[in-house]
Amino acid sequence: MSLEIEGLAWGHPQPGGGWRQLFNAFSLHCPSGQFVVLIGSNGSGKSTLLNLIAGSLPATAGSLRLEGRELLRLLAHRRARSIGRVMQNPLDGTAPGLTIAENLRLAECRRRSLLQPRALLGLHPGRGDRRRYAALLEELGLPLADRLETPVGQLSGGQRQTISLVMASLGEPRLLLLDEHTAALDPRAEASVMQLTERLVQRLGSTTLMVTHSLEQALRYGDRLVMLQDGAVIGDWTAEQRQQFTPAALQALYGSATVPLERT
Repeated sequence: MSLEIEGLAWGHPQPGGGWRQLFNAFSLHCPSGQFVVLIGSNGSGKSTLLNLIAGSLPATAGSLRLEGRELLRLLAHRRARSIGRVMQNPLDGTAPGLTIAENLRLAECRRRSLLQPRALLGLHPGRGDRRRYAALLEELGLPLADRLETPVGQLSGGQRQTISLVMASLGEPRLLLLDEHTAALDPRAEASVMQLTERLVQRLGSTTLMVTHSLEQALRYGDRLVMLQDGAVIGDWTAEQRQQFTPAALQALYGSATVPLERT
């Protein structure tokens, strides 16, 4: 489940005229199953990179291979067969008018590419589906197994984000993209979602990229820490190497031109 990015390029027009070439010959290799945490200042390219991988933005050059398969020629909905994604806003990843069970079924259908007009009747979860979903939520330690018929719109932000995470994990995606998925949550909900994140990443074994602005998360989670600046990697540390940093020391590297690039 390795992710290999080579020579990626993307830019955008700037307000008032001009052009910003954010990514130019960008490369990043992530071994199978690696949990990579991406940090950097605003505008450094973190979320844009996830959008380029998912197909929400079209790269103008380069190669993007997942398990050796080229993705850049595929549209976003085709990439979604192999990629699970959780957005920053809990409202973006779920359908509020559908129940928990219906949202989970919707996610399964999307991953299996069943969302064709003739297959819409298959979106309704059956008894077997409900049993599977209840067992999964119990296995993950989520107190929602007895609330499968609750509309997701009635859940708290933290609960809704946990459902988004579970939805992203259904079908065992080869790649998991987490775009500041705790930024809109209170500290208690943030802790719960990160605990679930860690359990799901370990359970799935999928390659994972997580964008965060939390220095505490950056120093605690993942196998690797990568810092971006202006669309380029300026810091790359293993979990062992990042132990040299405190939150204050890591913060001091933001915007620095002399970040120690130590990954080997």
